[in-house]
Amino acid sequence: MQTATELPMTKTPFTPLEIWQARKRIGGAILRTPLVHSPALSRRTGCQIYLKMECWQRCGCFKVRGAINMLASLSPAERERGLVTASSGNHAIAVAHASSRFGRPPTTLFLPEGADPSKVDKIKLQAPAGKDAHLQIVFHGQNYLEAYERARHFARENGATYVHSHAHPAIIAGQGTIGLEIMADLPDVDAVLVPVGGGGLISGVATAARAISDRVAIIGVEPTAAPAAYRSLRDGVCYETIEIEPSLADGLLGGFGRLPFEICRDLVREIQLVTDEEIVAAMRVFQQDEQLMVEAASSVGLAALLSDGKLALAGQKVVLVITSRNIDAEKFNRIIQGS
Repeated sequence: MQTATELPMTKTPFTPLEIWQARKRIGGAILRTPLVHSPALSRRTGCQIYLKMECWQRCGCFKVRGAINMLASLSPAERERGLVTASSGNHAIAVAHASSRFGRPPTTLFLPEGADPSKVDKIKLQAPAGKDAHLQIVFHGQNYLEAYERARHFARENGATYVHSHAHPAIIAGQGTIGLEIMADLPDVDAVLVPVGGGGLISGVATAARAISDRVAIIGVEPTAAPAAYRSLRDGVCYETIEIEPSLADGLLGGFGRLPFEICRDLVREIQLVTDEEIVAAMRVFQQDEQLMVEAASSVGLAALLSDGKLALAGQKVVLVITSRNIDAEKFNRIIQGS
């Protein structure tokens, strides 16, 4: 089912101040990941390529920034009611990690039935040995949207606190700290390419970066299998749900959140779409040029750069946000070998 929500052109309640506050709140709990220049990718693309290495973040993904910020923002009573979320994998890892830092409240994590086993294993590792009773993993549905609907129903039934993966101000503020770090390390950056799923990451990065420089272009990239952000910005309406096709970039399969849409429609220059074939080619290049084994969702920005005619950024300083590394090694090898 595809659902479009038309929103009035009102000023978003989300402000850059929330990102600066998040940086203070989570600074001691996350890693300040490096921004690495890649001569090999620069030569290959004709741009000056810098990699924001969120794949080296705690839990192997950027999601931990938003999860810790949101749980830190909750009252003790809100946490003690229990936490619930839905995720394709990485957000669940992050929420499991964050809950272990805030008293280990009951935490129920809904994942699609086909969730990557390596991500499921990583969720289980977030609890101290022998003390994992506060974590419950529930498999439901064929994709994120189906798991999400069941998780929201469960939260309402049980009076639990829902920890949204992308459409809550505290989540967006936590992810936005990535934008602050990029701008501090490379103030004259020309463009930042951001993978897009529900929109929490790109709306946070765009808010932070554009508050510091009005010349930096924020460009989103998402798979053709779930073009919710592309259609939302193209049509001027928010597609919170959309028909999803199978894709290797499972972390980007879903609708576009309403708050991210309100933020991005004024701050994001464009959304590009890439196919699974283009994503696989980018994954191979990351391995060949930088010896990086990263998820398909992390590779969409490079996929857009390597595809003729999608982006005109020759000679410019371009940052690729490398969002995650949580992929099963056997699966990764099958993908890049084409088997």
